Amino acid sequence: MICPKCHFDNPADTSSCGKCGEHLFLSNKVPRSKTETILAPKPELSVGTTFAGRYRIIEELGRGGMGKVYKVVDSEIKESMALKLLNPEIAVDKSTLDRFRNELKFARKITHKNVCRMYDLNKEKENYYITMEYMPGEDLKSSLRRAGRISVGKAIFIAKQVCEGLAEAHRLGVVHRDLKPQNIMIDKKGNAHILDFGIARSLKAKGITVTGTMIGTPDYMSPEQVEAEEIDQRSDIYALGVILYEMLTGTLPFEGNTPLSIAVKQKTEKPPNPRDLNPKISEELSQVILRCMTKEKNRRYQKAEHLLTDLENIDKGLPTTDKFLPEIEFKKATTRKHLVPWALLFIAVITITGYLFYDKVLRGGQKEQENSAMIAEPIAEENSVSASQSGFMEINSIPEGAGVYIDNKYEGITPIKHGILPGTYRIRIKKDPEYEEISDEIEVKTRETSSKNYVLSAAYFLEVKTVPEGADVRIDGNYKGKTPIKVELPKRTCRLKIEKGGEWSNIDESLTLNPGINSFERSLRRITHSLSIKTDPPGAGVSIGGEPIGITPVKKMDLFGNYYIKIEKKGYETIEEPINVEADTEKTYDLIKLENKVGKIILKVHPYANVFLDGKLIGEVPPTIIQEVKEGKHTIEFVSQKLSKKITVELEINGEETKEIRMNMKSGKKEILKLNSEQ
Repeated sequence: MICPKCHFDNPADTSSCGKCGEHLFLSNKVPRSKTETILAPKPELSVGTTFAGRYRIIEELGRGGMGKVYKVVDSEIKESMALKLLNPEIAVDKSTLDRFRNELKFARKITHKNVCRMYDLNKEKENYYITMEYMPGEDLKSSLRRAGRISVGKAIFIAKQVCEGLAEAHRLGVVHRDLKPQNIMIDKKGNAHILDFGIARSLKAKGITVTGTMIGTPDYMSPEQVEAEEIDQRSDIYALGVILYEMLTGTLPFEGNTPLSIAVKQKTEKPPNPRDLNPKISEELSQVILRCMTKEKNRRYQKAEHLLTDLENIDKGLPTTDKFLPEIEFKKATTRKHLVPWALLFIAVITITGYLFYDKVLRGGQKEQENSAMIAEPIAEENSVSASQSGFMEINSIPEGAGVYIDNKYEGITPIKHGILPGTYRIRIKKDPEYEEISDEIEVKTRETSSKNYVLSAAYFLEVKTVPEGADVRIDGNYKGKTPIKVELPKRTCRLKIEKGGEWSNIDESLTLNPGINSFERSLRRITHSLSIKTDPPGAGVSIGGEPIGITPVKKMDLFGNYYIKIEKKGYETIEEPINVEADTEKTYDLIKLENKVGKIILKVHPYANVFLDGKLIGEVPPTIIQEVKEGKHTIEFVSQKLSKKITVELEINGEETKEIRMNMKSGKKEILKLNSEQ
């Protein structure tokens, strides 16, 4: 069964396309699952009919997982447009329609020459449809399927226009989310237009699918889309990188038997270098494509404008013969029949007048100059050089595929041979970053071929990064600087040492480098030790650097360097001292007990009560009792059997301090007074 979307030939009994996941419409004889919801049949619009009272159906343009698209003429405004009739399974979901409406509010604000405008979401009876700008032409996917890979100049031209459209959409806060060649229309002049802005996001929230259909196309999905993470404009840039790859190589970077297998590769595998598939791709352009497709979105182009700038710079360096220019359409003047004779007469007069002017004035003057020149000196050589006077330049390199620059203008990649005017030229052979650049001169003589053959020397670059940064880097014993750092090395082997002070681990490795840039990233491990604190007696609170760490015995991990330690226990002298931890350390402290100090408690009770101090009866009050107590907290209980009352007071007293407690047992009112030591 042929897929209507990608034209892949599937087995007859399959329900979804094995290449793109599109739902395939099987015979009605295929049994339905007992639990499957039976939706209304998908609506069809016949050519020549009028839909919604105003849209005359001209032709069906295509169909997909969302519905069918028709070319229509709006009878109200007499203008052609595209109409997308939504499938019932999408139209019946109210939340989906609400998202459509919300997204279209933003998508319809995009007015750009490289973006097809979205108009409205409307309903006719039970059928929902979207109207949008009609753009005649061929979608990019069909063009690639028909013609294969395209030239570098044309691919850059299309990518630049897509970039411009994306930049405007992103500026307005709209992300496409399903950018692919099927959604890029190429018009008759070769210009690119992006379709279907605002639709993919509406489908994202609930993952609406038709059986076997995935929203979003795995071939162009960014890793964050595969993971169902929050996405932004950088996902569109990833998809554009895949499209550039496909335009220039004629193949996709990742292929698989199922959509899931392709999605997994998008997340886990690096794409092959496009230059391996098409040596006409320059190193600069290859790096642009691979940067777009970097797995970590923070390392991609952050804005479409940044990508556009690099594409424009590469385009400027292309030879004129490689550049792509869109077709320019000249309007034909309409001439009425009775004007033709007059036009012919006018042309005849101009022709005769021009000839007389040339023969009498210009030619006559030229003859006089030629005659005087023949008398004075031989005829001077013409400044222009004919084709027979040009020479040829041939440049070869091992390996092939190096960029050739003649007088700083990019001319192509090796092997290269073309005609050029005689003279001496400066040439540069460049195959970044794997090989060293070669600068030379070449002399071209008339009707001769000047050949140059170069063996490129591999260039080795080492890029060193550490977490944290600022570590010292030594290569073969020579200090090179602090991380992050990039250095060029004269050979492919070296010994690398990275150091960042005593508290960090050192790195010492022997490396074998590949030609080009070798990235070396390491996380330095902080060297730490433990500190164990014990006290006699135990139970003292310990603080390090002002931060409490526990009660002795206590052990603190992950320490290195100098600290300030404090040990406190009530009734004992406080210990404060610096401590240096450069290895696992254990310290024991003997605590010095403070002298016991006493205070006084004066007890007055009305009418009377038995008084207990810390659970021990000390007497009946009145009369007034004056009791000496140790410094600290105490519990005092007042008990009246006659009143059947018991009142408890918690009291803290310091050494040489006097406090008076006045207790009324009837009312329960108490008063605590702090007295001077003389009272």
